[in-house]
Amino acid sequence: MPTISTPSRPRFGFSLMEAVVAMSIVAFASSVLLLGVEATLESVEEQEETTIADGIARQMLDEIQGHNWVDSVVRDHPYQTTLAPSPDELLGPGRSQFDDTDDYNDYSATPPVHIGGEALSATDSTGDTLPEAFRPRSGFLDNWRISVEVAYLSENDHSVQVADHAPTNYRVLICRVYRRNRDNSWREVVERERVISYIPAHG
Repeated sequence: MPTISTPSRPRFGFSLMEAVVAMSIVAFASSVLLLGVEATLESVEEQEETTIADGIARQMLDEIQGHNWVDSVVRDHPYQTTLAPSPDELLGPGRSQFDDTDDYNDYSATPPVHIGGEALSATDSTGDTLPEAFRPRSGFLDNWRISVEVAYLSENDHSVQVADHAPTNYRVLICRVYRRNRDNSWREVVERERVISYIPAHG
């Protein structure tokens, strides 16, 4: 008796092994994509931090440089051997009593504030309050800190600091801006410095 062969039907779909391989490829590609997105977000956040910190530091350096080399009452003795504010200059509010560059040595503030003690983010460079639409949210700079160092520099090498008791015609203004980490430690975001000089009067 002749055997009747039934033609095989075409197979549709994937086998279990093919499905597992496909899912593995998709999972790997997704993880690579997510890592790329995470790296991009971190880079954007770092750039934002640097921009904010740089603006804070430069604003402070501009403020310091706008002051006299020494207090007007000691202008005849410009080579001070102690770079620090006097007790009455610390009475504030803020830095409002600072009137010469040495007053800023060892200054620190958390969060950074304007010269009159107002929240830095709420005022412009002249101290006027910004319109509400241009103000960052309240407490925006609460996790930021600024510190300032003022030091004499060597006459011959402006990259070398010298002690206060050996004053020169050159000073360096160093401004560091930090941000608080989640563990409450502080991380330096930027350090900016500027060299200023005193030109003795002749005559």
